[in-house]
Amino acid sequence: MEIGERLKQLRIKRKLTQFEVEELTGINRSTLSLYELGIRVPPIDKLMQLALLYKVSIDYLCGIEKSYSEDVEKVKQGEKAQ
Repeated sequence: MEIGERLKQLRIKRKLTQFEVEELTGINRSTLSLYELGIRVPPIDKLMQLALLYKVSIDYLCGIEKSYSEDVEKVKQGEKAQ
């Protein structure tokens, strides 16, 4: 799965519209659409914003990790990841 597919899948899973993602991140909707369609690749700063919003690692967004979990968020909050 490509970055764009993952971004779209995560946005839909979080029940967010592109407009809402724009409001939360400042990333323009048309730019976000280009990312999701795989026409453009997000720069690292945008990947970081989206990873934080969707509570996943950048490795997951880039396809290095094949699955994600909420463990990233637990570690950030000081909880023990399982």
